[in-house]
Amino acid sequence: MVTLQTTSSPVLPEHEDDPHRFHIFVMVKTTRHWLDLKTEQRLAFLHEEVIPLLRRRPELKVRWFEPEAFSTRATDVMICETDDLSAWAWFCDHLRETRFWDHYFEVLDIMPALEGNYLA
Repeated sequence: MVTLQTTSSPVLPEHEDDPHRFHIFVMVKTTRHWLDLKTEQRLAFLHEEVIPLLRRRPELKVRWFEPEAFSTRATDVMICETDDLSAWAWFCDHLRETRFWDHYFEVLDIMPALEGNYLA
């Protein structure tokens, strides 16, 4: 018999410090345009176009993962964390205006989620 503990929090106890933090998983696939760039050119693009956007929205944190050795669908996964979905929406809108979106990367899926809130 499994007994669930109930708490006054809508999330698991280990997530009570940030119950409203969203994690947005963005699955992308690199294009030939990105793969043909040298490392210096890739870094220049990130420093000139993507990082300035992130600096304008410090409430958004981004982590980058590369599953290409294990996946044929997504070559990269960007995980964004924020308590403010308007920050994500702003970043996403502005990212679409750069060569990131549909030039260097094909955006396959965007999945927003709350961490461990299945007891809600």
